[in-house]
Parts: sequence; structure tokens; C-alpha cells
Amino acid sequence: MSDPNRKQPSLRGLWLAAALVLAFGLGAYSSRGPMLFKGTSFERFDGVLQEVLNTYVDKPDLEKLEAGAIEGMLKSLDPHSVYIPPRDQVRISEELDGEFTGIGIQFDLQDDGIVVVSPIPGTPAARLGMRAGDRIIAIEGVSTFGITNQDVIDKLRGPKGTQVTVTVKRPTEREPFDLTITRGKIPIHSVEAAFMLADGKTGYVMINQFTSVTADELELALKTLESRGMEALLLDLRGNSGGYLGQADEVADRFIEGGLVIVTTDGRARGTDSIRRASDSATRPYYPVIVLVNSGSASASEIVSGAIQDHDRGLVVGEPTFGKGLVQQPLQLDDGAVVRLTTSRWFTPSGRCVQRPYGETLGEYYNNALEQDTSNVEIPDTAEVFLTRTGRKVYGWRGIQPDYIVDPGSLSELGSKLVRQRVLINWARDYAEDLKMLDMPFARFRDEWVLSASGVRDLRRYAEKEGIKWDEAQWREDRSFLLTQVKAEIAQRVYNGRDYLWQILVTDDAQIDEALRRIEEADSLARTPSEDARG
Repeated sequence: MSDPNRKQPSLRGLWLAAALVLAFGLGAYSSRGPMLFKGTSFERFDGVLQEVLNTYVDKPDLEKLEAGAIEGMLKSLDPHSVYIPPRDQVRISEELDGEFTGIGIQFDLQDDGIVVVSPIPGTPAARLGMRAGDRIIAIEGVSTFGITNQDVIDKLRGPKGTQVTVTVKRPTEREPFDLTITRGKIPIHSVEAAFMLADGKTGYVMINQFTSVTADELELALKTLESRGMEALLLDLRGNSGGYLGQADEVADRFIEGGLVIVTTDGRARGTDSIRRASDSATRPYYPVIVLVNSGSASASEIVSGAIQDHDRGLVVGEPTFGKGLVQQPLQLDDGAVVRLTTSRWFTPSGRCVQRPYGETLGEYYNNALEQDTSNVEIPDTAEVFLTRTGRKVYGWRGIQPDYIVDPGSLSELGSKLVRQRVLINWARDYAEDLKMLDMPFARFRDEWVLSASGVRDLRRYAEKEGIKWDEAQWREDRSFLLTQVKAEIAQRVYNGRDYLWQILVTDDAQIDEALRRIEEADSLARTPSEDARG
């Protein structure tokens, strides 16, 4: 019902509003009448295309039109059917193939150039003596001031056997010097870290993506940890967005008894249906397993965690996963571009499909997954219920729901700025230079070393110099987490390797702490007879 006391818009106001809608929403019409394209969908599309090519105000780029048409068509299907331009596909192929051709450094970007975090062992840069902390201030004589990440990749990567000259400023030397590096094959490791935790009996393996070399890298990591006395394993898949389905199958096969189903796929076209089972030959010796996941764990990560959960081979700890239950087939185009087309759905051994709804916009689809509130997850009554091997309830709803949900916590405004603006990383990089000659075994550094009070004051001065307003209450609130980040960055540079970074980071991680508390439970669960065997 309308409000009689509310002031009504004048007729002139309504007329003006309508005119503005026409002017801005519809644009200016020519006197030519509208064209009506008839016929099949392809004939109508071709008619519009020809009209664009013949009469559009500027000469259109046919390749852009084609790419836009393909992108628009795929967007109407699902969020994971996508068009990938040739340049992007080159980078993606390198990542999934597990190698690229370049000089072999891990780096950070600063306004004044490229900072080498560490040379990758055995690569051209390492063989020429490049060190952590070196700054690349020019490439082929061109300053790297303000360079972008993509520019670094474009300039340092190239065909095997070709050369690139970089100008290096080393903190311990007064003058910059040139290094001419011959490019070679550089491995991209999908096992980001593998080491024993401080208890001496629990192994930790982080997989950051499922590439063509993941299963082989994992096999090597497990054998190494087993030789060091590993009695239990934390498999960290947090932030792992997926990759090759076949590699997820092989990773799960390391832990699941031969003959058991790992994953099934179901599609409309021939060849898209499959049942993948574990093989005895791939299975490693038994030890309890806990899988760590979060909202960034998707696709192949969910296949692994879902198989381990359904077979009660171990426990899943962390946050609900992303919820990607669709499988894509790559279609190569003749210009190097690729269309990834969804051809099937995949299901966990109990029959769950974890795909989240995708009726919203693409932005909402991703934001709703990555920004979900893990502190109060409620499974709706409409969620389909499935049973694990021992009869535990699991759900076919929006990803893999962990057996134990652990909120990772949040940072204050100060903490967020220190992390987001890379203040901690940049300060730790410079501070580590003074500790390069630190005569302390890593295990002692991990257990005993703390940043001094003067170091904290210096960090504060640096942060304020970078324009961050310091709040002492917020610093105290986040102090433990932030100092762990600093210590991890220092460890990576002093001991020269990313394994050392992760060995520090895991010491202040609520989800890992919970996983360690659940190892005996995971062991008991894995040894429990199947539901049908218990009568």
C-alpha cells in the first residue's frame, strides 16, 4: 500500500528519468531499422558476426571476437568450463608438467628490483653461485625497478641453452656484477615440503598442486620419512586447488588397500565413465594418516581426502573444502589456446558428489567458497547422507566436511597490514643478513631462538616508516603468530631452503596442533573392522 503523505515525483521528473535511462542504457539510434536474424542458432550467430565485421564503428579484431564468443558460450555452462588463451596455457602447462626452462631461482619482488629468496639446488643459477639475498637490479642492462612478476617470468625464462645476463647486487660486495646464465630445465616441485616434526615420529608432507610428477615426488618423500622412523603422517592439502585426476588417484593409492574404490566418474560422452581402484603394489606400509584441508582445497585434493575419509583410512582436519566435483577435458586449439570443457562428475567411494551449487555469478561462486564461516558450519537437513566403511555419516554437500573443523583464527587490522603489505617478509629478509653466520644447528634455532626486544623495536620502526600505524594492543593480540612468520622467513634465508620456512610455520598452527592430538584416534579408526564385518 502506498503512503498518501509521501511526496510524489512530478511528471517532469518521471519524463526526465525515462529519458536518461534511454540515453545511457540504450544509446543513440541511427535511422536504420532493426535487423531481424532468422534461422538456426548458428545462422543467427553468423548473421550478427557479419554485421559486426561489416558495420561496427571501428575495425574489429577477429581473434578477440572469436575468443569472446567462446568465453561467453562456456560461461553459460559451469564455472570450470573455460577458455585459456595461448600465453596463459604455456604457463599452466609448465606448472602441470612439473618443469620449465629458465635460470632457477625463487624470488620476491621489491620496488628496487628482484630479491633472490633461494636458488633452486642443481639449477644454472645455483651452479654459478647465486645466493639468497642477492638482488637482481638489471636484466640485459635494463633496470628491474618496478618490474612485474610476469615481466620477470618473460625475461628469465626462455629456450634451453639460450643465455641471459643479470646484474647482481650482493649485500657483502661493494659493486654490482654481471652473471651470464645459460638457461636449463628447472623442476617445479609439487611436494612443497617434507620433513619430520619435532616429536621425531610424525612426518609432514605438503602437496601444493597435483602435477604430472606428484605421485613420484610423494613416493620419494614417504620413503625418506619412513627411513627416518615416521610412525604417523600429516598430509597437508590446504590451499591445493587440484590438478590431474590421475595423480590424485595415485596419491590416494599410497594409503588405501588394493581393490578398494578411490573415485568414480560419470559423464554423458563415451569414455567419461570410470571406476578407479587402489592397487596393492602402490600401497605404502601402514601408519595413521591425517589429511589437512581448507576452503582452498579443491578437486584432486577433495578426491584424496574424500577417499581417505570414506574408507576410514584416517581423519580429515581443518575447514570445509571448496566443493569442485566436476572433471574437465582439455581441447587443444590450433593457435595454442585450450578449452577446458566439463565432461563428467566425480564421486567419492561412498557415492558423494561434493560439487557446490553454481547458479550465482562467478564472483559469488568463488567468494562464497573461499570466505565461508568455518566457526559455525551447519549441515542442512536436505543434505544427502552417506556412510563410511565403519558406518560413520558423511554428506554430499558443498565439499568435504572435515571430521574435526578447526577455525584458523583471524588477524587484527595491524596484523593484516603487516602480512598483506609484506612488511614482515621485507624486514626479515634484511635482518637475516646479519644472522648469516649464525653458528646454531637448525633444530636448536627452531626450539630456542626468539626475536630480541631490540629486534621487535626495529621491526616497529620499519613498519612505521612504511606508513603503518602501530597499535600496541593489536600487536600483543597477534604477537605469537606474527613473530612465527618473521622467524620462518629468517630460517628460510639463514639455512637456505623453504623446508626450513615450513618447519617453523607448523610450530604455531592450530589445525596442525589438533591433527597431532587426533593421531591415536585416526589409528584406532583405521584398524576398526568394517560395519558389515561387525554384525
